[in-house]
Amino acid sequence: MHEAALTRAAGFAALTGGALRIASAFIPYAAENAALEALYAVIDACLLMGLIGVYAAHAPALGRIGFIGFVIAALGVASIVGPDAATFGVDWYAIGASVFVAGLALLAVQMLRARVLTSAALAWLGPFASALAVPLTPYAFMSAGLLLGLGYVLAGCALTRAAQTKPAFLSV
Repeated sequence: MHEAALTRAAGFAALTGGALRIASAFIPYAAENAALEALYAVIDACLLMGLIGVYAAHAPALGRIGFIGFVIAALGVASIVGPDAATFGVDWYAIGASVFVAGLALLAVQMLRARVLTSAALAWLGPFASALAVPLTPYAFMSAGLLLGLGYVLAGCALTRAAQTKPAFLSV
């Protein structure tokens, strides 16, 4: 598959995951709802694929710190794909989501330093700030999801746009 096609596919995954994450913020949570768990699995898989595309498209500019943030975020989001389960009394979703948000914040800081996808990076700092505010306001969790989704939509638009403007001879 050519690089432009992979970038376009990653952009589409980011757009889809981001848009669905925004929409899901308005759907009331219902435990053990198969349709809702399937939606969350699709969202998380799209977020993971979009994250991989964002990093792959800008890896040289993001350096070691960007790589570390990417790996932490990827491990976090990969750990929450699938049904939410508490095993041995541990809420794995809460841990995975926290790891994801922390890694994404580190990646976003490096994206800002490298002047790469700055709008998406700014939006991705929002969930980290919102996570800190969860004890203070009931709207923090919802705002975290909205900002996370917005960041992915912005990143997806940039990836798909870049894939369309890249000359064919640069694709391998």
